[in-house]
Amino acid sequence: MLKSYLDRNRRIFVLAVLCAAFAFVVHEGVSGADKSSAPAKQQQNQQAGRLIIVRSFKLGSVVVGVSIDGKEVAKINFGNTYDAPLAAGPHLITVVPLGNREHAQPGQTRLTVQPGQTYKFTATQSDVSIVLK
Repeated sequence: MLKSYLDRNRRIFVLAVLCAAFAFVVHEGVSGADKSSAPAKQQQNQQAGRLIIVRSFKLGSVVVGVSIDGKEVAKINFGNTYDAPLAAGPHLITVVPLGNREHAQPGQTRLTVQPGQTYKFTATQSDVSIVLK
């Protein structure tokens, strides 16, 4: 009986070691892929600017939807900020209140991003629309 108990525990131990080794190999493979693409990401960020959109506290509980070139990139809740790199070149930034009960028109801002530059806006209310200032 003791022998079968030890054999069973040995199998569990071997299985645990194999799982840990597999997890390590998978993790190193993913980390290695990240490391090899790190210079590419760094170069991409050097060719990008930075976009920061601060949500005005005056908007109350309204959630601000942010789209760049027609693609939704963020939903900014109370007390939050959008801060991300943005590729150099021309872009159309759109902000709109989500759950748009007043049928507000989206606020749109055209922006030509220069590499290394930071562009900061505040999403605030103008009549029934949300605009970037």
